[in-house]
Amino acid sequence: MDLRKNRVAIGAGLFVVLLGLTLWTVTRDERRPTSASEAPSVDIDQEAVTVLEITRPSGEAVTLSNASGQWRVVSPVDAEADPSNVETALTRLAELDLTRVVATQEENYARLEVDDANAVRVVVVAGDETVATLAIGKYANGMTMLRLDEYVEVFGASGSLRYAFDRELKAWRNRRVVEVEAADVSSIAFENANGSFQFERAGDTWTASQGAEALGDFDPKKVSGLVSTAARLIASDFAGEDVSEARAGLTEPNARVTLGISSGAEPIVLEIGDATDEPSEAYLRRAGNETIYVVSQYLADRLRPDAAAFQKSEEAPAPPPPTMPAMPQQGQGQQQLPPEIMRQLQEQIRRQQQQQGR
Repeated sequence: MDLRKNRVAIGAGLFVVLLGLTLWTVTRDERRPTSASEAPSVDIDQEAVTVLEITRPSGEAVTLSNASGQWRVVSPVDAEADPSNVETALTRLAELDLTRVVATQEENYARLEVDDANAVRVVVVAGDETVATLAIGKYANGMTMLRLDEYVEVFGASGSLRYAFDRELKAWRNRRVVEVEAADVSSIAFENANGSFQFERAGDTWTASQGAEALGDFDPKKVSGLVSTAARLIASDFAGEDVSEARAGLTEPNARVTLGISSGAEPIVLEIGDATDEPSEAYLRRAGNETIYVVSQYLADRLRPDAAAFQKSEEAPAPPPPTMPAMPQQGQGQQQLPPEIMRQLQEQIRRQQQQQGR
């Protein structure tokens, strides 16, 4: 009886041990990264994406969020997102096509730049669900090296992908200061230390309504050029968060540009401030918007013109017609050219003379 009881107890103990080993093996396999013998398909609906979390190799991280159809940067700053760059990123995700397995061993990660030190990491969220986690590596042979979710393999994604995500923070923010059609600008006024000038659109040309006496030989095309510049103004960067209105020279701007809009919308006023710590850049703000932009000094100077900027340029004199070198003469210590070379030179001179005579 004792032997039978011991056998039952031993059998029960072995069953428990085997069951535990089985459960441990199953959970261990679940914890391991997934393996694939071929590239999996990826289906990302760009209309459903609500959040993009992007981390560059430098550690710079940016979070973009779609709130009511409007994409914004929500980290590390809160700002309107650049619609073009966001659209490019979403399109590349929707078109993501993994063509083949490139590598299966982790020792290849660094070489293919999909390791933590080199990859651009992208987390794609739709609502409350993370639909994809990407580690985007180098581009080679028409493919972008990529790790997907928990797969251990490196896959080749068709085409170039990394450029759409490996961007500085300023590239994810909307740098468009003004975005109107030049044809919709009905007036433009300039106020700066060089003078005050105002122009009104008259059909397809411009007339001066202020400062005309200083303009001299006025060229309306110069106004059109400045209108085109102001109507599609894009900043190169943004002022740092530590740059105050006073530091930017915008408490009392040194120049203003006012655009009147033909549709009757509120005029657009641009305020130009001081130079940044880089002498080739200056601060600029659109009145009514607290964002302080950075533009090139060249652009800032164009927006604070003097009278000469509206005058016709002197045309440079036309260059003299080209002349052919004189033919070498025999008997002057020069070696006589072969007859066929002489004929070719004479024919070239004749053609040149005919062209000059036309």
